[in-house]
Amino acid sequence: MKKTRSRWIQGAAIGVVCAATVSHCFHHGWLEILEFKALDHRFRSMPQWSAPSSPADISIIVIDQTSLELVHRKLDHRWQWPREFYAKMLGFLKAAGARAVVFDMYFSEPDRDHVDILGADSDAALVAATRYTTNVFHSYVLQRDGLLPEPEKYKAIASASAFPGDVDTGLREQLLYFKTGAIPSAELATASAGIGFATVTKEKDNICRRIQMAAAFSNATVMCQSLAVGHQLLGRPPLSLSDKRLSIGTQSIQTDSSSSAFLWWYRPEEDSVAPFPLHSAYNVLRAGVLIENEQPPGIDPTDFKDRIVYIGSTAPGLFDNWATPLAGGVPGVMIQATALANLLRDDFVSRLPARYIHMIILLLCLVVASTTCVGRRHIISMLIPLLLLAGVVAAGYGLLAQRHLFVDIVPPALAIGLTFGITTITNYLTERRHSRMVRGIFEHYLDRSVVNNLIANPDQVRLGGEKRECTVLFTDVANFTNTSEQLGPEQVVHFMNVYLNAMTDIIIEEGGFVDKFIGDEIIAIFGAPNALPDHAERACQTVLRMRDKVRELQPEFEEAGCKSEIFARTGLCTGDVVIGNMGSDTRMNYTAMGNTMNLGSRIQGICKAYGSRALVSESTAAAAGDAHAFREIDIVQVKGKEHGEKIFELLGTPDTRDLPDDHCHRFQNALALFRKQEWEKARSAFNALAEAGDSAASVFAGRCEEYAANPPPADWDGIYVMATK
Repeated sequence: MKKTRSRWIQGAAIGVVCAATVSHCFHHGWLEILEFKALDHRFRSMPQWSAPSSPADISIIVIDQTSLELVHRKLDHRWQWPREFYAKMLGFLKAAGARAVVFDMYFSEPDRDHVDILGADSDAALVAATRYTTNVFHSYVLQRDGLLPEPEKYKAIASASAFPGDVDTGLREQLLYFKTGAIPSAELATASAGIGFATVTKEKDNICRRIQMAAAFSNATVMCQSLAVGHQLLGRPPLSLSDKRLSIGTQSIQTDSSSSAFLWWYRPEEDSVAPFPLHSAYNVLRAGVLIENEQPPGIDPTDFKDRIVYIGSTAPGLFDNWATPLAGGVPGVMIQATALANLLRDDFVSRLPARYIHMIILLLCLVVASTTCVGRRHIISMLIPLLLLAGVVAAGYGLLAQRHLFVDIVPPALAIGLTFGITTITNYLTERRHSRMVRGIFEHYLDRSVVNNLIANPDQVRLGGEKRECTVLFTDVANFTNTSEQLGPEQVVHFMNVYLNAMTDIIIEEGGFVDKFIGDEIIAIFGAPNALPDHAERACQTVLRMRDKVRELQPEFEEAGCKSEIFARTGLCTGDVVIGNMGSDTRMNYTAMGNTMNLGSRIQGICKAYGSRALVSESTAAAAGDAHAFREIDIVQVKGKEHGEKIFELLGTPDTRDLPDDHCHRFQNALALFRKQEWEKARSAFNALAEAGDSAASVFAGRCEEYAANPPPADWDGIYVMATK
């Protein structure tokens, strides 16, 4: 419970930190460009759109490259065209019954003189056609720097393009401010049904995604072209502009602090270059000339009946092309037409307020952090963030398509990824630290090799074992009972810690595994859990090193209160054991079992009977080979066994033997006489060796006297039966 609570707290802390980090980036706009790229992809994923029959029906007359070339070739006019040409177009559009005509081009300078018409007459023709034709709208471009416009021009624009509604006082200071602009003549502005600025604004990545609805022009608040046209066509409903909201009658358009609104971008139909019908400016101009001469126009007037007609340039050389979410090089007239369609169809995109994104970020971070930190199943910990990420992306795409709602998906996605990454790294570091801590703890209870093996192979943490050849070591302190009685409790503990610590280090250094401590007894295994081809040789080397270490520690033992020499008796046995996790389902012990373990324990027990400090089985002596020196001691049938086992004494290495070769040879000869039942000869030989300090020879000399007085049975095979363990 405490660990789970700690993980909850850790998860909550990580979630809050990640949420704060992502929210900070989101608040300062550092993720805006990435979000806009994701928004562009959402628009490109939309189905194709066909403009339905509705009040938003829009057609575009395009001044394309073909129109420029045809006018030059057939009418002998280069760009720029005389204003009279546009007057003729207006004449045709009026006759065709167009609902409104919008010029996405500006006539800021007087027309120049032409061969066939004076510039002033050309300007007058356009003004007259504008006044005569119903609902003709013109445009202008705002500029931040430049010469101030002529007073009459400014006055006309301030009147014709002024925002006809309430504007919050505080908002005026936030609107984009323009000092001047490319403005048409006062006569043309006054003759228009409405006029608005057609300035296109770009984001930092040079892509147009929003339209500026209103701006500050000197001391006036003016409308954009689409708002001026739409307000007129909708019947001039009440207008109001407040912080982040533009109201047109019952319609409410979300804007940012500078009064910009996100556009809904219509994808063109298949095999079409634009979502609106396009018509050649040359054909419309020709139709205008023809109807003046009371001739058939050559094009179908019904294509323009009751439609809103934009006139603008698409020729690359006229430099009115912009990048949008759908494509690059989109003519500005299509952007203006899109803005008007948005307004008339109530299609503007609303963006989910930032406060909700901050809340979503916090919620996602807390959910991901808690499930990743607390969840025990890795697949669930990974599945939940993936599902949340998929949900965020699906919501972002679905809400835009169905509700025209722009929901930021980059900050939530980043929140999920960052939180998952940090919690995963934190979990890894925590588990690693915990693993080191557990390893350190368990290495005090289990052998380091066992701990490493179980960590590397966790599937082995179950009941069961495997058969393996090993060498087992049993050793304890000689006469420890008497020694412990001479010491106080603290002294006994100090003595045991010094002794067991030194012996354990040697066993581990030689590759052995400390199975357990039983009082002063140490049980160790060589060859498990890590396989050792030379396990018998290593075990023998361990015994010799332990013996030398005990001698080295004698002064420290004396300081601890030991009055007599401390030494150990050790038994070694080599053979097959079953090693693994033994015990119950709730409590296990990694240990070994089998006949080899039992025999090793018995061999250690009979060391005292022969006055030896290290006895080994025949299998151990054979497996150790020539690396160590041994002498055969006896054939013993230990308690619980039906057969005799040859027992050897470990004397050291060939170069550092405890007994010289001659002594060992004499012992083997005496042992041969003993087994031949030549008791007197054997006793005499053993007594000679016993006088040299050979404890085992002294034992056999005593047996010779016993057997001489009480001979063994006739079928005696030389095996000595141990009556005790």
